[in-house]
Amino acid sequence: MRPRLALFLVVCSLSALAPLAACSGAEKTSNPLPTTDDIDASKSKTDSSTPFPEDDAGNPLPEASTGPGRVYSHTKDTLYLYEPVAGTLKEIGKFTFDPVDTAADIIDIAVDRTGNMYGTTFDDFFKIDTTTAKATWIAISDDNVDYPNALSFVPAGTADPGKEALVGYATKIGDSVAVTYVQIDTTTGKKTTLGSMNASAVGPQYRSSGDLVSIIQDGNRTYATVKLQGAEAGAGTDLLAEIDPVDGHVKRIIGDTKQNDIFGFGYWAGKGYGFSFTGKIIEIDMSKGSSTVLETLTNDGGTPLPWYGAGVTTQAPSF
Repeated sequence: MRPRLALFLVVCSLSALAPLAACSGAEKTSNPLPTTDDIDASKSKTDSSTPFPEDDAGNPLPEASTGPGRVYSHTKDTLYLYEPVAGTLKEIGKFTFDPVDTAADIIDIAVDRTGNMYGTTFDDFFKIDTTTAKATWIAISDDNVDYPNALSFVPAGTADPGKEALVGYATKIGDSVAVTYVQIDTTTGKKTTLGSMNASAVGPQYRSSGDLVSIIQDGNRTYATVKLQGAEAGAGTDLLAEIDPVDGHVKRIIGDTKQNDIFGFGYWAGKGYGFSFTGKIIEIDMSKGSSTVLETLTNDGGTPLPWYGAGVTTQAPSF
């Protein structure tokens, strides 16, 4: 079953980015969501198309953790750039689509080591321009697995021995939870199943609750926000988990974020950043899972606007 949720959203203006109280929202599942290279010295460090500064060996320079950070986030129809050091949020623009008849809600994005961005709807796969938010169509899903709504690149040598791999948690058609771990070919859009979030049927059974992130500078560790399935779910807050980037299984639960519906997940200078369906931007302690709400995205009327996803380069600094 793939029931649809209904929610009317009002377009956001940048004047409404001040912290406001958030309301509760729906869970991110496979259900369709609401319908409403080297640095070029001539470029500014705040240019969203430019990877953060790194040395000749590809390691981030010290200024990467104190200078401008770069975490991308998005609502169903608009791409943003969050700068975690200063705590500022900039609207890049509304998604446009080529061809135009592929337009749909973007459910998640991912950014590779050099800053290339890709995005998904449940049915389609796109490459996205980080400076204009233009989404160029690559492929339509041609099997019994949706495109993931929890999406990230993982470093070379993990899921793919020779290169970075675009992976995510997807839902098989007819199922209700995203636990199938797939790799996506960025050229063809073809999906290959690598494993499952649950290594066996014994013990706690988890499902993706929103997103995942993997960082080279953090020992290639990969993290995801997850929830317990079924009767074990309890209050249903999102848990921070470390996962195996090779086959996607949960290696350990780090802690409870005490937050709901963290649909987007980013990372910068050793801190996690969650973006929730209730419009919250949340700082997450990567060693404990505890969290602090930083601000809430709202429309002009003060109503929280749902975040749908987030993405960050695998080369984000860990210090």
